[in-house]
Amino acid sequence: MKLTNEVVVPAPLESTWSLLLDVPRVVRALPGATVEPDAAEGAYRGALKVRLGPVAVAYEGVARLEDVDEDEHAATFRIEGRERGGHGGATATIVNRLLPEENGTRLVVETDLAVTGRAAQLGRGLMEDVAGSLLEQFAAGLERLALGREEDAAAAAAELDLGAAAWEPLVRRYGPFVAVGVGAFLLGLVVGRR
Repeated sequence: MKLTNEVVVPAPLESTWSLLLDVPRVVRALPGATVEPDAAEGAYRGALKVRLGPVAVAYEGVARLEDVDEDEHAATFRIEGRERGGHGGATATIVNRLLPEENGTRLVVETDLAVTGRAAQLGRGLMEDVAGSLLEQFAAGLERLALGREEDAAAAAAELDLGAAAWEPLVRRYGPFVAVGVGAFLLGLVVGRR
């Protein structure tokens, strides 16, 4: 599945670029993510704790910085992870591009994602909406880090709450159907009493 998301980070391009390439530091911008401090050449072992309602899932894996284009401010990461204690997993190639913007830096994220297990049941539409919401959370964390507010970034949640990120897209996507159903039910009650 291919996903493309964009967000503006209200921080200068050069500080955002150097931060994006500092994987142990930038991982603090994503709630629930951790990375081991010592990494092999361009590879980082890490973990991600995810919550979707009452279900919590932990992933472990490796992220590799595959390509860096300093002139274009583009960095390509390859991520492979497995669900801890489960059968699911995910692989992704993520291309991050930074573009100068009047009030900061535009971050364009192109993701080629393959998911197995419970997460695969979310469906493409919901995954696109959730990816957009998560990118906004990540951009807010990047802004705090790029502007030197490390303590604010360190206060991020211990796990990534997909329920919160998915709630708004679910309401937007299915809210009209629920409203029509509730309306029809109420109309049926009124008509039934007459």
